[in-house]
Amino acid sequence: MPFHFLLLLSLAAVIGGCASGQGAAPRGGPPDTTAPEIIGTNPTDGTINFAGESVTVEFSEYLNEGAAAQNVVITPIPATPPEFDWSGRELEITFRQPLLPNRTYAVTFGAGLTDLSNNRLGRGRTLRFATGPNLDSGTIRGTVAGVAKRRAVVFAWLVPPGNSRFLDTLRPDSVRPDFVAPISDDGLFSLEGLPAGTFRLLAVADEFGDQLLDFGNDAFGVFDRQATIPQNYTQPVTGFHARLRPAPLDQKPPNLYSVRSIANTRTELRFSEPIDTATLRPKNFTITAGGGVGISPGSVWQTAESRLIVQLHHAPLPPDTGATLAVRNLADTAGNQLPDSSGLQRFAVTALPDTLPPTLLPLDVDTTRSYAVSDSIRLRWSKAVTVAQPDELATLRDTAGKVARFRVVQVSPVELHAFPIDTLAGVGRAMLQLQLGRISDLSGNRTDTTLRFPVRLVPARLRGTMQGNLTDTAAPTSTHNILVTSVATGVVWQLRGVRAGAWEMKGLPEGEYRVAAFRDANGNGKYDQGEIAPWTGPEPWTEFSGTVRVRPRWTVNEVNLVITE
Repeated sequence: MPFHFLLLLSLAAVIGGCASGQGAAPRGGPPDTTAPEIIGTNPTDGTINFAGESVTVEFSEYLNEGAAAQNVVITPIPATPPEFDWSGRELEITFRQPLLPNRTYAVTFGAGLTDLSNNRLGRGRTLRFATGPNLDSGTIRGTVAGVAKRRAVVFAWLVPPGNSRFLDTLRPDSVRPDFVAPISDDGLFSLEGLPAGTFRLLAVADEFGDQLLDFGNDAFGVFDRQATIPQNYTQPVTGFHARLRPAPLDQKPPNLYSVRSIANTRTELRFSEPIDTATLRPKNFTITAGGGVGISPGSVWQTAESRLIVQLHHAPLPPDTGATLAVRNLADTAGNQLPDSSGLQRFAVTALPDTLPPTLLPLDVDTTRSYAVSDSIRLRWSKAVTVAQPDELATLRDTAGKVARFRVVQVSPVELHAFPIDTLAGVGRAMLQLQLGRISDLSGNRTDTTLRFPVRLVPARLRGTMQGNLTDTAAPTSTHNILVTSVATGVVWQLRGVRAGAWEMKGLPEGEYRVAAFRDANGNGKYDQGEIAPWTGPEPWTEFSGTVRVRPRWTVNEVNLVITE
């Protein structure tokens, strides 16, 4: 092959390699940890009499192009989605239809925009321009808790003047908002380019990006009040707070999937989702067998193996007959009622009596999972049990014969907690003994076996204390709940019935914690996040900035919480 032909091939390869790199970031060097920035726009922010057909924005580095459409919000919302075209670090947004005359447009770039190293923009930025001579520059700012880097936005509807029922009749699942603003990773939002007027706000984790609330898929948060921008506004309207629900609103009712007879005195029910244990009352169940009189069970419980399974203990049913179970007034953990159509099922009664003793389910401690003597031990059983002389059920014995006793408390029909009364200081291993003869099921079945488990011991966990002051100027005499959540495990410690003033929480294991508080306005001990229709505001909520480090035998002070609503 001639030399000049080889040279041409080499040059072609070099040129082709350069061309293939167009539109991509250069490689090599240290890891990129710098968040991208917007360094220029056309038109510039605040432009009036805009007559163009597109908007161009330049970023400080190359971005993941596919995420643009999901993280750029334009209001008023165009009837036809615009086109997104990239050229290097520049994004051109072309409108498919003419813009509305004499309107202020806001193009907001959301926190979810990422560079090629997946560094997020973090905090949104808004470009405003007007198609007429006047630029609306009203602004509403606030915070939304619980975002956790979800693609979350704030919807805003301009309330028609004189419509006093708009707050309660608005359907966010069918009426798109007039304005939308992304929520930053730190929970801040800024609705910009707004006219004077009153606005209804709603925070939404808009999974499909369709500017509609899908109750089955989108989590949402209700704001504490409406926002009003006065006619002579000069400053942003601030102080609006909402908290996103951790999951979409559960509006689906539970279903009773199956009923089967385990023994002639025990029946098992399987549901589509966990049932609220507060509704598991014997009077809500009726069994009719062999054409006889309906009976209610003597005991009802949710099994330890599965929250989807409920068992009933009742008087003996006629063997080898058909029976009907009627269920009423049950609800899932979200409060959805079991429909009547699912509450009636037939099943066959077994002839087998209940003769098997209860079985102990696997423990939380063994030779590989160490046990700190100050901790409780969960004892879970295959069916409902009763305990005779509970404080003699469990002991911990070391090799020298020293014994640590436990106080046993029954927390549900199928679960006991054993709390240590004594300690075994300096001991590395011991034998946990359970006297199963103290345990019987509801039919009186038991076994006299003594179970022995070798257990590896660790020193009792040293714990710390957290102190602070709670301020609620709007309702100083109300009761509040303080929530202390472990960053590592998600376990929540809660103080209930706290009034404004000094507070203290003892016995916290070493670690990092997030601290929050809410005004328990209705005294139910739970945080109520508000409702959309009819509109009900959420209970006021506050969070301590950052995390709190708890150290053993140490008191952390100045964990101050302020509720401003």
